[in-house]
Parts: sequence; structure tokens; C-alpha cells
Amino acid sequence: MTTKYLSIDEASQRTGVRRTTILYRVYSGRFPEPDAIVTHKRTATLGWLPETRSEEHTSELQSHY
Repeated sequence: MTTKYLSIDEASQRTGVRRTTILYRVYSGRFPEPDAIVTHKRTATLGWLPETRSEEHTSELQSHY
């Protein structure tokens, strides 16, 4: 069975936080680490399980904006 992960754009839509802000926060430790990282050549795609992006995290993330 295939697992569906949220892309950074989907995480941005759910949280209301810009994509670049999410990337900054991931690398500074202020956003939950991705549940999956897929690399291809020099590009990495981050993904989160929908459960990781729950409503309780959404309000917390928006307050840091």
C-alpha cells in the first residue's frame, strides 16, 4: 500500500505559512522534521504524514510567523 505524504506546498496551504518560511524553520529546528525525504540527484523533496500536520501544530506554527 502506498503512503500519501504532504508536500511542502500542501503543508504551506494547511498551516498558512509560506513555503520558504517552512524550509527555514525545518533547518532551524522550529518546524517538525519531515517524515520522508526523497532525493534525486541534487534535489531533496520533503514530505509529512497528514497526522504530523494536525490542527494543534497549525496554530502553533502560525503563532511563530
